[in-house]
Amino acid sequence: MIPQQANQFIVESIPAENRRDVYEIESRAGKIVLRGNSGVSVASALKRYLADFCHADPGWHAGSQMRLPESLPPVPEKIRVVSPYPFRFSYNYCTHGYTMAWWDWPRWERELDDLAMHGVNLALIIQGQEQVWIKALQEFGYTDAEVRQWLVMPSHQPWQFMSNMENYGGPVPESLVARRLKLGQKIIARMRELGMEPVQQGYYGMVPSDFHKRFPEARVRAQGNWSTLKRPDLLDPADPLFAKFAAVFYRSQRDYFGNAEFLAADPFHEGGNTNGIDLAACARQIYAPMSNAYPDVTWVFQSWWVNPRQPMLDALDKSRCLVLDLYCEDHENWRSRDQFGGAPWLWCSIHNFGGNHFIASRLAWMAEGPAKALAEAGPGKGMMRGIGGLMEGSDTHPAVWEMLFAQSWRTNPPDYKLWLDEYMRCRYGAADPAARRALQTLFDSAWNVQGPRQGPKILHHGSAVCARPSLDPNQRASPSAGTAPPYGETNLVVAWRQLLDAAPACGASDAYRYDVADLGREVMADLGTRYHQAILRAFRARDARQLEVLSQRMLALIRDMDTLAGTRKEFLLGSWIADARAWGQTPDEKKLCEENARALLTTWTVPQSHVDYANRQWNGLLGGFYYHRWQMWLSALRDAVGQPGPFDPEPIRQKIQDWEYGWTRATDSFPAEPSGDTVAIAKKQLARYSSDAFAQDLLNEQPGKSGK
Repeated sequence: MIPQQANQFIVESIPAENRRDVYEIESRAGKIVLRGNSGVSVASALKRYLADFCHADPGWHAGSQMRLPESLPPVPEKIRVVSPYPFRFSYNYCTHGYTMAWWDWPRWERELDDLAMHGVNLALIIQGQEQVWIKALQEFGYTDAEVRQWLVMPSHQPWQFMSNMENYGGPVPESLVARRLKLGQKIIARMRELGMEPVQQGYYGMVPSDFHKRFPEARVRAQGNWSTLKRPDLLDPADPLFAKFAAVFYRSQRDYFGNAEFLAADPFHEGGNTNGIDLAACARQIYAPMSNAYPDVTWVFQSWWVNPRQPMLDALDKSRCLVLDLYCEDHENWRSRDQFGGAPWLWCSIHNFGGNHFIASRLAWMAEGPAKALAEAGPGKGMMRGIGGLMEGSDTHPAVWEMLFAQSWRTNPPDYKLWLDEYMRCRYGAADPAARRALQTLFDSAWNVQGPRQGPKILHHGSAVCARPSLDPNQRASPSAGTAPPYGETNLVVAWRQLLDAAPACGASDAYRYDVADLGREVMADLGTRYHQAILRAFRARDARQLEVLSQRMLALIRDMDTLAGTRKEFLLGSWIADARAWGQTPDEKKLCEENARALLTTWTVPQSHVDYANRQWNGLLGGFYYHRWQMWLSALRDAVGQPGPFDPEPIRQKIQDWEYGWTRATDSFPAEPSGDTVAIAKKQLARYSSDAFAQDLLNEQPGKSGK
């Protein structure tokens, strides 16, 4: 992290305190001493020192600021901190598709350092599981090729392991299986070196759809569909063959990854068929081979919808269970479910679905929620045992994850004024009044939307820019996201201007430039939704002139968003595609990986299933995908506005859908490196769009004129 200053540190080991992680920081003989009971603790101490004494931020996905003094500042008095939580968790299954499907080892190596610096000591890891399944199914008569046909590619693999889909996007190349296995082994080995534990895959009955033909005496239950996708069948845990298959699966997993202390298994996640299944017996039958393979194993569940079923938890030794309460920023299942009947659980946040970009958050709740839960349900009062960041897209909104994972080492929320002061100093490398005003404007609006079940229900919102166009003024890009921002949109314009005013003091910070791009992206994304609504009003009024003006304005906005996004490495479709293609060894394999990578972000699958669920406001997607959809749609509206009779939108929407499928199979390239000056481009775009952003009525206020 800081090779030039590395010789100014001493690292020492100390024991845990009452089985809790601990770190210390102090000065000795002109050097900085970092102590901890694990690599995670020492890394957390390093991050604390960099923040408190150097006002530096190593960053996590979204910009950094690491201007350190040549001689590091001393620590006046020893600092000692003990974590209140045994577990600090990261990732859900979806993260491995929407964020890290195509990561290589250097990217993972940095990620594990970031996890350690944020106090994470438990993380879900599924890389390399393909080979586990291949070896296990081969003992039941399947060939390597047959298993690779049944498995899905890395972009969609999480949903197979949650029993939502099968046999898609492949066959998975042999070379990819081998490389993913080596990657998974490296990840798990490094985690253990740092003092983290991986949560590995548990077996709960998933089998290929022809399994019942090969074993006609086995009780195999069809699990129906997930959306339009067929779920894998379930080998009934009550069937004698289940224990045999599970034993083979775990032996295969042990051969490749060694021991496991935590296994994730959700047999009825987001539905599934439980008819005729004794849930209590089912839980015991699933856990028995787990514990036979790994005597001290803990079963990890996701609390989502009605999962995990309470009869399953009640049938188990709850000390061997761990429930992830996934979505506590919206609703805390631990309250409504009486702490899951006494099972240990973690206060978790998803925050980001699908890797979508949006700036709204409940920043204070990220600090107050865990603190309140600890006070109400911590040791001696309940079963809360930690926190978790279960983001689907982890490379977004850095303030959210800084606030949440800071709880790894404290029991109370911070003073928010002081927190914003220090956040600015670390992230921007300066104490600048304009930057501080920008952060306060954000905190008073978009960053601090009211807490769960108060205010707008949908925190997660999107832009019409990223939606397949329609005549619905509230057209959603994703079914999980609304279109109305849960904050006053003009506040973001003010904050963007304030942040840009800080460029002379803060412009050298990479993190500052990320925030400028991210805030500008949001201002224009929100304006795009308003353009869409104004376009529909002009169309219904048959106002051809206004429709033309607004259409050109929408297309120009999307191009400008594409340009601003192109200045940042975090917002490049070209990087996503290049990373995907790197996993193929032959031209055909590279094309296969690219097709899957493109589909996930757009139609999701081909044929379509969760269209635009994983929409991104990325350079390349904006200019190369969303722009062309809107161009086709707006052309159809302009052609129709002067024609008699009603407009039928279905032909053009079908044409757009067909074009989308063609796009997923294309191989045209997009920039994989950023270009352009973020601040200079943002200043021009602020001047161009501020008038429209403040306008009350885009139809009557001559859209496009710049203003104050």
